[in-house]
Amino acid sequence: MKTKKFSVRVLAEIAIFAAIAYVLDLFQGIWFKGIWPNGGSIGVAMVPIFVISYRRGLIPGLICGLIVGIVQMSGGVYAVTGKNFDSAFMQTMAPFIQISLDYVLAYFLAGFAGAFAQFYQKGKDFKTKVFWITLGTVVGGGLKFLAHFAAGYFWLNTSDSFCGISSDSMVFSFVYNGTYCFPNIILSTSIMVLIAKIAPFLLDVNYKKEEEAIEEEKENEVEQA
Repeated sequence: MKTKKFSVRVLAEIAIFAAIAYVLDLFQGIWFKGIWPNGGSIGVAMVPIFVISYRRGLIPGLICGLIVGIVQMSGGVYAVTGKNFDSAFMQTMAPFIQISLDYVLAYFLAGFAGAFAQFYQKGKDFKTKVFWITLGTVVGGGLKFLAHFAAGYFWLNTSDSFCGISSDSMVFSFVYNGTYCFPNIILSTSIMVLIAKIAPFLLDVNYKKEEEAIEEEKENEVEQA
């Protein structure tokens, strides 16, 4: 029987993986506190989102990421005051836009890795599967980076500096967010490839059935011979 996309089981899995991602994000935030003064950390919090994305597809992956982003805000947010904008509208809206990019959208966009789930599951060999995993995690992680990078616009000319780079250009945002986002992408991709190697059933709910079908086919060939 084909698994329904939004069955109770799928919703439960989304909630479980979202909870795991949130806890991982919380701990890595504690471990790296102070290194990135305006927020940021290195860890594997994206991995649970990537797992559910490959396991259940694009929509469950996006929902999982959205949940993580929203719950993440319960621990506090970093936002600008909007004082660097001339218009009253931007002074009012800037914090909301920046929070949406840095928190709500960032992990949500990581769920786009699920767009490559069907290609991964149809892969005929491990090398092909690794390609689709790598592509998906890089795209998902890259989109998350772009959300943080765009949010950096609201930090321009705030008298901040990072690694000797002042906040007078978007170079500041690229370096600041890149120093933790790029390692996260590399680390998460490596973990996902490892999962595909040692625990492929986590990424493909039909893995066991496929293995049984292969074994049955082999037995039939032996009997016919």
